[in-house]
Amino acid sequence: MTTPEPPDRLVAELYARVQALEAWRTHQSDLLDELINGVPQSDDERPDQAAHSDGGLDDLDVGALVDWVDRTVTSMIARPLRGELTWCPIWWEHPEAVFRFEALRSAWGELAPEPGAAMSIWIRDHLDPCLRELLSPIGPFADCAHNERYRSITAHTPVPMLPVRSRE
Repeated sequence: MTTPEPPDRLVAELYARVQALEAWRTHQSDLLDELINGVPQSDDERPDQAAHSDGGLDDLDVGALVDWVDRTVTSMIARPLRGELTWCPIWWEHPEAVFRFEALRSAWGELAPEPGAAMSIWIRDHLDPCLRELLSPIGPFADCAHNERYRSITAHTPVPMLPVRSRE
């Protein structure tokens, strides 16, 4: 039986691995942006808090949410966009996606610091169902003209909201 390594060393090794993954993801994202768009995406193309406000999420910092999704979700998830799976590279323009990712981030904030199986539970109970809905053939990106799979550069048209009737 081997003796466990000191926690400080494990934390340092994990931190180094995360940093390496972040550097690799950033490099790969830049290469992909150049391939798809011909030029790398600049920081000016990212959403800012003042430009986006969403009914029930008035205090939401969309820029911070985009950064969190980039760091925590899209940098770690590799799904082939084949068949009916769709993704929108400007997902923050889809209110349902913003709503779901903010709920996902909230659950992350509660579960990520917990020891043991908390991260596995977050993946199983929160991340996987969220991705299934977002990537679904009837999800918010289903008719999105910006689907990376087709490398379209046409105007971006998110799916309209569900119809509602007032209670008068």
